[in-house]
Amino acid sequence: MKVILLGLFITFWSQAAPFEDSPFATQGLLSRRGELEPPKVLLDPAELNRIMFSEMQDQNRDLKKVKFYLLNGETRMAQVHLSKLAYTQTKLRPVIYRYLGMLSFIEGRFQKSYDYLSSKELQMLPHYSRICTLKVLNQVVLNKINLLDDEWKRCQLENYGHFKEGNFVWIETLVQMKLKPVVGLTKVPFKNIRLSAMDNDQLKIFLKLALYLNQEKLIEPQLAELDQMQIDDSEVRELMGQIFFRIGSLAKSYRYIEDLSSPNAENIKGNLYILREKYELAYAQFKLALEKKQNSQNAMERILPLAWLLGDWEEGGKIAERVIASPQTQINKMTLVAAFYTQKGDYVKAKDVMDTIVIRSRRGTEIDVTQLHSFVGLMQNQPYVVRKQAGLSCAQFDMINCWLGLQMDQWDSFPLTMRRPDKLPLKKDWERLSQEDLNQPLVETVYVNQLDIEELDDKLIQLIPNAR
Repeated sequence: MKVILLGLFITFWSQAAPFEDSPFATQGLLSRRGELEPPKVLLDPAELNRIMFSEMQDQNRDLKKVKFYLLNGETRMAQVHLSKLAYTQTKLRPVIYRYLGMLSFIEGRFQKSYDYLSSKELQMLPHYSRICTLKVLNQVVLNKINLLDDEWKRCQLENYGHFKEGNFVWIETLVQMKLKPVVGLTKVPFKNIRLSAMDNDQLKIFLKLALYLNQEKLIEPQLAELDQMQIDDSEVRELMGQIFFRIGSLAKSYRYIEDLSSPNAENIKGNLYILREKYELAYAQFKLALEKKQNSQNAMERILPLAWLLGDWEEGGKIAERVIASPQTQINKMTLVAAFYTQKGDYVKAKDVMDTIVIRSRRGTEIDVTQLHSFVGLMQNQPYVVRKQAGLSCAQFDMINCWLGLQMDQWDSFPLTMRRPDKLPLKKDWERLSQEDLNQPLVETVYVNQLDIEELDDKLIQLIPNAR
């Protein structure tokens, strides 16, 4: 900035009239009034703005994209843009930390979210009032009871006048359930309320709270009293569809969400199809829900079993990879991915995933992993792997792998024997022996005559020892 201003000053100075009589050349300048021209600008305004504010403008653009992706549930894309901003020194750092806290909370990384929201940049006005409710929610989840009461009181003071009193009922209930858990506390928010008298925003809050606290039956009688303006709101209809689904009024549930296309509405339709055993239609509905919201946990929980049931191994593997797993469930996710790869017949990828499990965790010896590992080793003709993994599975009372280990010891190359196109000759004497009626007696096959053995023994016995 200083260099640019200095350049402009020198340019103007060089084009001005030379000093004449006075040190300031006042008379010379006055005599040339109307003849002077403004100096040529080194940079036009657009170029100057680009140089001075380009970095800030780029950061603003990235933050707008992050906000868009967060609102649409596309957490992966939000993470891509936030990763570019996480370590920049900028005045937008509080906003970046706020979005990082929101993203971590959505993905279930509550401790990470709490760390971001506890940064010193966000503890001052006006930023604290924008993050304190989410910070309180993290404290509820992380069971930070010693900090929760003071944090919630400060948050209420900082937001005084910003929100309606009814908007705090949700988080107030959660805080009280954590601080003072008593029987019947979940019913308190619904006493003496009238849903038809609320505006749509407050109505949505109470409908969501009823779903969260499993108190749908308390408000269900009042749903018939809602006016047309309230029901015309698509989000209100979606919540009503969820409530009727929860209490078992399936026809009413479908009637309210039939014309909706939101992720939650698609999930409800999918659940209704499952109840009617129309699994292909349910599978399609959950795929639609995932297209609209990539991290829809409800859709993933339903679509993965359906993908397995319908044999869509490729799509099931892709969806399993998208599951957001905590450190405690990461091995479960990887095992599921390996199972889909195995069913698909992609044994190389399945083995890579299972090798990663063995390297990263002690859970590589659990039966879910060892069963897959032994089968993949069998398909890849790796006798050492088969013996090892079948042994680990057999030790955990898996009789199939015990049998597999026995076959590996009996056959020279059992994995290749399994792939022989011709059928092995089988003697099914056991089938005949298992029948109840036998027309002919069992015939003993005599390999060595017992009488011959006795005669040989007699020759070896000396009844009268040789005299000496």
